[in-house]
Amino acid sequence: MNKKFLIIKGSGREKGYTNMLCDELVKHLKDDEVEVFDTYNASIIPCNGCDYCRFSGVCINRDLDEFYKSFEECDTVIFLSPVYNGTFPAPMKSLIDRFQVYYSTFYENNKTQQIEKRRTAYLIGAAGRDGNVAFEYMKGQLKCAFTILNIELKDAFLCSNTDTQPDFEGIFQQIKRSLSIND
Repeated sequence: MNKKFLIIKGSGREKGYTNMLCDELVKHLKDDEVEVFDTYNASIIPCNGCDYCRFSGVCINRDLDEFYKSFEECDTVIFLSPVYNGTFPAPMKSLIDRFQVYYSTFYENNKTQQIEKRRTAYLIGAAGRDGNVAFEYMKGQLKCAFTILNIELKDAFLCSNTDTQPDFEGIFQQIKRSLSIND
């Protein structure tokens, strides 16, 4: 049975390691349904805390309506992101902040999950140097968001030292094992 994967890509560098990892993933998930959502090309309007979603159940900005549909229907979400200044790049962080629509609805509806389908998620990062401390922080941010999104963070991988000697192949082999991807 084919799975639906949603890859959320957070890199603006076309030839960067994050995009290289994304291209490899898409290539290896050829037997599944894969959608790539590029946060840099999406022109995401940042959340401004207006509370519209709290009372209406939808965001006042309609720029992510299609994304929300894909996000709710997929089986697996893969967050692919470089580490920028200790966290996610701004477009990826804007997307995560826009999960506010789910938070507001969750708390307005007596802590009832808005997304019924249980999904799994993976975080894959790329850091120019060590990146481990920042990556732990990024995992924590996602785990916090996942509490109301009906998602379990299944695994996380960091490709460190991309400025000098990254272990791209070693990290990708770990990712393939965790996702049960065969060659």
